[in-house]
Amino acid sequence: MDKGLSTNDHPTWSQAVESVTSLVSDDESQQLIASLRPLGREGDTFTAEAPDAATAALARKRYGKLIEGSLAQHSGGVLRHLNISVARGGQQELFPSPRPIGRPDRTTRDRAALQEKYTFENFIVGASNQFANAAAQAVATQPGETYNPLFLYGGVGLGKTHLACAIGNDVLDRNPGTRVVYLSSDSFMSELITSLRRDRMEEFKRRFRQVDFLILDDVQFLAGRERTQEEFFHTFNSLYESRKQIVLTSDKFPKEIPDLEERLRNRFESGLIADIQAPDIETRLAILEKMAENEGLALPSDVALFLAETFESNVRELEGSLTRLSAHASLNGSPINIDLAREALKSFVDSRFSHGINIESIQEAVGSYFHIGRVELISKSRTRHISNPRQIAMFLCRRHTDASFPVIGARFGGRDHSTVIHATKVIERRLKHDPTLRETIDKLEAQLTSPDS
Repeated sequence: MDKGLSTNDHPTWSQAVESVTSLVSDDESQQLIASLRPLGREGDTFTAEAPDAATAALARKRYGKLIEGSLAQHSGGVLRHLNISVARGGQQELFPSPRPIGRPDRTTRDRAALQEKYTFENFIVGASNQFANAAAQAVATQPGETYNPLFLYGGVGLGKTHLACAIGNDVLDRNPGTRVVYLSSDSFMSELITSLRRDRMEEFKRRFRQVDFLILDDVQFLAGRERTQEEFFHTFNSLYESRKQIVLTSDKFPKEIPDLEERLRNRFESGLIADIQAPDIETRLAILEKMAENEGLALPSDVALFLAETFESNVRELEGSLTRLSAHASLNGSPINIDLAREALKSFVDSRFSHGINIESIQEAVGSYFHIGRVELISKSRTRHISNPRQIAMFLCRRHTDASFPVIGARFGGRDHSTVIHATKVIERRLKHDPTLRETIDKLEAQLTSPDS
């Protein structure tokens, strides 16, 4: 890849940037785009350089797709992807720091309890997590200044811990002397109990109230623990008043966490709340391709598609499926192909999706959950307390059975297939911003896939 070339040396980049700039009117956006410096092309990817991480994150979020489209148009389809890197040393110019930037030693990182494998560089960004990723990078760049606290929430296995650790690792990469502490809510409670038992509360308070950066994972587990909530409330206040950064993760929106003190709930909601959704199929494919590349695996496109379509809602399960497939291929001495994938994952897929799930069992489960009869569910009634469960049931039928839209419609009182399509799209759209609906779907799916169901 050519390095350090000016815009004039890249006519395609110049044309693409000019086209995008013409679409935005405000000076700030034009300056943001103009701050990107072309580096060069590698394959179908063009790399530009931003002066700092915050600019890179903002440019990716606002104009990444737009610039990619413009590059493809002006290159005749040769360039399809845009990579925005961060200038080496550029960060100090915008945010001076008296401490040297370098790789922290093991003692520093071990003391922070961070998982070193989780970084921004290996976090695959898609529509489902783009906002959360940009917020996380902004917090790492300006801790205690931009979004405090940062509250990351989303379902199990979607990348909350990855982003939380990536923030801490990035902070330590920039300033190894930063006092970063990462731990789970359970660990916080355990340390509190130990300190109370050994009469070492002053030591406990110093440990958590004199840090520069506190990352608390799974704060939903603070629910119902009054003494732990009280201590964390005071810890939160102490850090916040000292302009120290706080990052929280949860599988529930603050308002959805039961038995959480109102004053603590208010603190959680006082900063920026960023949710992480289940990845779309493009993002799932990108995750698999990146993982395969890192592990040196030859992953055929049909196998990648099979895995991406099978494991829709959990990144951890998606990555685990590739690990399992790789192990089978290695042990059997055979190349990875679609037949091996189906065989290697058969028991897992069967246990996950084949507990006798059919349209009738879904109708019964949804009816029971919402306290309505199956007859009402498939009736002509359009009242909300019937139509909402009906749409959820149709969505689940489409997701968990092989039934077509017309077949599902027929089993719901002889409805047209377009009604089922509409219901499915409505639920998919609502899932993007309705945590209560997501929790309902999760509970119903857990019930349907339970071995006892």
